[in-house]
Amino acid sequence: MSLTKQLWFSIAAIMTIAFGISFLVSAWSAKSYLEDQLRLKNIDNANSLALSMSQIEKDPVLIELLLSAQFDIGHYKQIKLTSPTGKVMIDRVSEAVIDRVPGWFVSLIPLQTEPGIAQVQDGWRQYGTLAVISHNRFAYQALWEGNRRLLGWFFASALLCGMIGTLILRSITRPLGEVVNQAEAIGARRFITIREPRTREFRSVVRAMNALSSQVRSMLDEESARLEQLRRDAQHDALTGLLNREHFLRKLQYALADESTAPTGALFILRLPDLIKLNKQLGREATDTLLKRVAGALQESCPDEACQIGRLNGSDFAVLVPDVDSVDELAQQVFARTKLSISDPSSATEHAVLLGAAVYRHGDPASQVLSRADVALGRAEQEGGSAVEMGEPGVEWKPVPSLVATWQVLIETALRQKRVQFVTYPVLDGQGRLIHYEAPARMQNVETAAWMSAHEFMPWASRLGLTERIDTAVFDCALDWLETNDDPVCINVSPQTVCDPVLTSRYYRALKGSRSRAQKLWIDVPEFVAYRHAREFRVFCSTLKSLGCKIGLEHVGNQICHIGELHDVGLDYLKIDSAIIRDIDQSIGNQTFLRGLCTIAHTMGMMPIAEGVLNQQEAACLKELGFKGMTGPGIVLA
Repeated sequence: MSLTKQLWFSIAAIMTIAFGISFLVSAWSAKSYLEDQLRLKNIDNANSLALSMSQIEKDPVLIELLLSAQFDIGHYKQIKLTSPTGKVMIDRVSEAVIDRVPGWFVSLIPLQTEPGIAQVQDGWRQYGTLAVISHNRFAYQALWEGNRRLLGWFFASALLCGMIGTLILRSITRPLGEVVNQAEAIGARRFITIREPRTREFRSVVRAMNALSSQVRSMLDEESARLEQLRRDAQHDALTGLLNREHFLRKLQYALADESTAPTGALFILRLPDLIKLNKQLGREATDTLLKRVAGALQESCPDEACQIGRLNGSDFAVLVPDVDSVDELAQQVFARTKLSISDPSSATEHAVLLGAAVYRHGDPASQVLSRADVALGRAEQEGGSAVEMGEPGVEWKPVPSLVATWQVLIETALRQKRVQFVTYPVLDGQGRLIHYEAPARMQNVETAAWMSAHEFMPWASRLGLTERIDTAVFDCALDWLETNDDPVCINVSPQTVCDPVLTSRYYRALKGSRSRAQKLWIDVPEFVAYRHAREFRVFCSTLKSLGCKIGLEHVGNQICHIGELHDVGLDYLKIDSAIIRDIDQSIGNQTFLRGLCTIAHTMGMMPIAEGVLNQQEAACLKELGFKGMTGPGIVLA
């Protein structure tokens, strides 16, 4: 029962008791007063009537006419005249009933009045004794009306007190709603803080809960920092801070195999052929400083977050650049910056740098791309500089105007003809049960009728500003799919969709009418969106999660140090990047990192899901580390 209802019941009970006591006190006080008044009236009327009768002739007819006239106009209940011997000479009794007062009220408050007694004289001789009793119906009517007015005032007072009390209670308990929301948020592993209310009791509770949220946030920040250090130790070169060989090769395999990556790109391998000689000449510290300058030059050459830069061994560095416009131009830029970073004007000898570049298409084997880069590196050594190996001829690397126009027509035609669909891949838990189906987008080529995967058309859609329309088409397909399927489905949304309040409102309106569909819809958001567009991301999450949608981050791993910032969002799951998952059963460092990541995900109420699982060996290891869900080529629904 709500506090407001309890307040009303309390006021009703208190006012009822108060009215009952007031009724008893006032009723019995009025009863005594009325009885006294009726007794005095009876005495006065009896004396007055007896005096009148004593002064007239004692003719029985005249006496009876006088008493009858007085009885008819005097509102008497009884007038009785008896002789000195006790014989009733005249007796008039009223038959009037108390019709305007309930019988239970008359029975509850009986008015007992004494009759007025007076002697009627006939000269010096006593003629008779007169007894007069006034009728009490008017007293009952007055008493009844008085108590009705008392009840009305008590009812009005109770209503007024209840309304005022409700307003006061709402004012007092308004912070209670925030406390309840905070408690529910903490129960859902969203550790939010709220403003402390003025009410002392609530303030103590809020202060304790805010302290809990702050402590948990501090713990998450500390754990995130520890995980970030573990990640760097497992995935990065200790000296330069670049990706180490194992993790860079995983990134390369991911770029070549995952359909969410760009369809084309380039791999650059940079070598310092004289590193051993430099180490002997300059010493270890100077050589380490030189290697750090090389790493800095590579990072300046490729500032885009999509670029991956690693150190393959002591003298070899690698740069993976997806969706590059001009391989030759970028190769010259990287070569020039690196050459400049290690040049020493005071030295008589020039430090040598070699650079080989190889272009790739999505689906190329990693060994083939590395082989092309090695061939280019060999050519660069012969030429004394840099070289680029293009691989198979005929690959378009620049978005030339004709190609842009072609893709625009192709995508817009597919959207107009509703040829954007999705395919489903299962995401299973540790026992092989279905969690949801992943639904990556597919688009049909209107010219060849072939269905293209996302990595083929999404880069062009992004260039042309059509990603929101593709996301909307996939969302509509998901709604239709959920109408005929009971299993949950998970769609991807682009950063543009998350940041567009109009699309967020459209999604909300479409799902509001059918919460059953909303509860079966899972939405993947790229990891970087949660941090780069934090405000828009929070609005997107709060809007759709209120309907029951489940929202999580995909390709998680690069910004794990910031995961504590999401303590108040209430994400449902994290999909860990397949580049970290790859060969996890053989990587002790990544196992330690992922075990900590699962722990912090569980603390925040998020389900950790592994992407790109290739085989049962990886699946068994991931299950042991604490993963609750897995997807990839090695995960098949039985």
